[in-house]
Amino acid sequence: MSWRGLQSDASTPDDSRLNTPETTPPSFPTNSATARWRNFTYSNKVSDYCPQTLGFGFVSFKFPDSIRYPTLPVRTDNGLIFPKEGTCYCAAPEIAVANNLGAEIKIRHGVIIPSNNSIKVFGQFISDCLAKRGKYDKGTLENLFWKEIANSTYGKTAQGLRERRVYDMRDRTTKVLPPSKITNPFFASYITSFVRAVLGEVINSLPKSVLVFSCTTDGFLTNANEKEMERAQKGPLVTLYAETRQQLTGKETVLEKKHSILRPLGWRTRGQATLKAGRTNTKDKDFNIVLAKGGIYTLREYEKVQDKNKLIVDTFFNRKPTDQIFMEVKTGIRDMVEFDSDLVEKKVTKRLNMEYDWKRLPYAIGMSKKYKHVLFSTVPWQTVEQFQKVREIWQQFQKKQMTCVKTIKDYRMFATYAETLASVSPEDQKYMKIEDPDINKLRMSLCSAWQKSKGGLKKSVRIDAKTFAAILAENGIPCTRGNVEDGRRIKFKSNSCPPTDRCVRALGKLKRVFPFLQPDQFLSGVELPISLTARPASECPFVSRAV
Repeated sequence: MSWRGLQSDASTPDDSRLNTPETTPPSFPTNSATARWRNFTYSNKVSDYCPQTLGFGFVSFKFPDSIRYPTLPVRTDNGLIFPKEGTCYCAAPEIAVANNLGAEIKIRHGVIIPSNNSIKVFGQFISDCLAKRGKYDKGTLENLFWKEIANSTYGKTAQGLRERRVYDMRDRTTKVLPPSKITNPFFASYITSFVRAVLGEVINSLPKSVLVFSCTTDGFLTNANEKEMERAQKGPLVTLYAETRQQLTGKETVLEKKHSILRPLGWRTRGQATLKAGRTNTKDKDFNIVLAKGGIYTLREYEKVQDKNKLIVDTFFNRKPTDQIFMEVKTGIRDMVEFDSDLVEKKVTKRLNMEYDWKRLPYAIGMSKKYKHVLFSTVPWQTVEQFQKVREIWQQFQKKQMTCVKTIKDYRMFATYAETLASVSPEDQKYMKIEDPDINKLRMSLCSAWQKSKGGLKKSVRIDAKTFAAILAENGIPCTRGNVEDGRRIKFKSNSCPPTDRCVRALGKLKRVFPFLQPDQFLSGVELPISLTARPASECPFVSRAV
């Protein structure tokens, strides 16, 4: 089921998120009755950061291994990542939730602004917008108009906080978008933090037997039933959220069921479709379909969501690395103003990308019998550095050999490449191949060691090059006589082989043949920095049920 939070508490005065630990009073218009800006204090006490505190900090954290969905966000060039440990800038609601989940938190620099929680800065305005919106049917122009007005209130509090260039039709120049009259980084960051914290509290309150398939800003896909969802909405932040909803709308509802389907398809954070639709709903014809296209354009002839969904599903299963997709774009404002161009549509192409974004670590892997496609469950990364390294290696991998991960073999090819690349020196990376780089590196080291009598191996007349090659091949290391002969020209470098499972197993087998073999002379002495070796489907109830 797809659940989404009913966002209507942009009026809460304590809503905001900081990108830097700013401690000087803001230069933006503020309501002094709401917050005493010049009376801010520093605090490193976690207990001072409650859900309603207008507080912000730069924190280091570490979540218990039992937490499936860490709640403290770390910003990267590829979006937000929620690792088990690290450092981040966050606001009080996220600190409070993380603390309730048992995370070890150290506030390195924290700022608290005294505020009056009884005053709702935008309360009356948001309440009026919601009342007017409720007078019109869902999807009508009037309903959408008032929805946009209400939602834009939060956007205006964040306007100008990040540089964004826009075209000014009056001056016919591109300018940096300035702050709005209500821009306030404290309110903007608290709002973001509070919504994210509520969502984190809910999904971490679900039973371990329940799966959260995907999660975005204010909604998530899960197989939790109604009673499980009801129990998950008993936390302190959800309660506070419900109270604000009650004040604004007269209703305490926090979550709304948006869709009900039987089997989802997901490929990235904002890429989901429906493999098996749910029951139809007479009030909402799209209730039984979940579709988030992840930036993929569908032509106008696909009017119904069911048709669009089928196109996306077919595109996913039939995709190839070289596939291109069409997009229709309209004439830009600049061209119409400066060159008197007509508003027309033109088609452009871009490469199709429906591969996993690696924002969580694959845990258990299987192969769907029905769809003939790989699938896996995930766990959070230990650190954001692991994610960044895998993304970097994935981009290198795609440049060497564009690949669609559609089978277990495809996945393992990249996993082995990533583990190998992450554990060898830059010098050893130069000649690394896409397929079996770890075993190839081990073969080179073994052949060199045998030729030079290193690592417990000793060249002798009893075992010639052809025989040594055969022994390696019999023990999981493909090798020819030519490979062994090449070992004479290769300098033996100890501890230069990645400690992948395959290398460890192969050396274990060889030691039975060569008792004096010294595996520690071949394997890198450090622990494998990145492990993408996924467990079999039988070890994960979610994957075993889907294969």
